[in-house]
Amino acid sequence: MIAQGIALVLTVVLGAADPRPPAVPPMTPLPAAPAPYVSGTAGCVIPDPSGTGGCVTAPTAWLMGQVRLRFGDLKAQCWDEHAWNPTSDHPLGRACDYVIGKTGAFAEGDDVARGWLLARWFRVNAIALRVHYVIWQGRIWSWEHHEQSWRPYLGAGVYDVSTPDGGHYDHVHVSTVDSRPEDLFPAAADQARENRKP
Repeated sequence: MIAQGIALVLTVVLGAADPRPPAVPPMTPLPAAPAPYVSGTAGCVIPDPSGTGGCVTAPTAWLMGQVRLRFGDLKAQCWDEHAWNPTSDHPLGRACDYVIGKTGAFAEGDDVARGWLLARWFRVNAIALRVHYVIWQGRIWSWEHHEQSWRPYLGAGVYDVSTPDGGHYDHVHVSTVDSRPEDLFPAAADQARENRKP
C-alpha cells in the first residue's frame, strides 16, 4: 500500500499521469434491457462459458447470456483462482471481466465509450441481472455505495490502480450475487420499489 502511494506521488510529481480516474462520460442510449434472472441452481456449478475450465453461478451464466444477446461476443474471463486475492468473486464463479480493447493496455477512444456502455448497462439493470458491483476506468459502482454513483476505485488494498489491469482500464469487472439484490441491499430494495411504480 505504501509502495503504491509512493509510486502515485512520483507519477504526479513527474507529470506522467493524472492521479484521478477519468470522469464518467455523458449518458448515451443503452441497449435494450435484459430478461431478468428468475432462478437456478445455487453455487458455482455451471461450466464457465468463457472457457476457463472453472465454473460460474447460475446468475453469472444468465448475465453472460444476456450480454451476448445485447452486445455480441465480447471477450470475457470469469472463473479464476485469484490466489492473490482471497476475497475475489472470481473463484466463487460470481464475477466476469469483459476485455475492452487490448488486455494489458489502457483503453482509448471508442473502446472507452464501449466499456462505459457495458458498465452503465450493468448498473441500470443490476436488479434484473443480480449485479452486486461494477468496476471500469478507475471507478466503481456498488449497491453499498449506490448514492455515490461511480466513485474512484482504490484497489481494495490488493490492486495497483495505476496499471491497466489493476485500475480496470482494460476490462469491465462485474460481480453478481445469488440472492435478489433487493433482499440484500437497502438501496436495491428502494430501487425495486421505484421500478414497480406506474
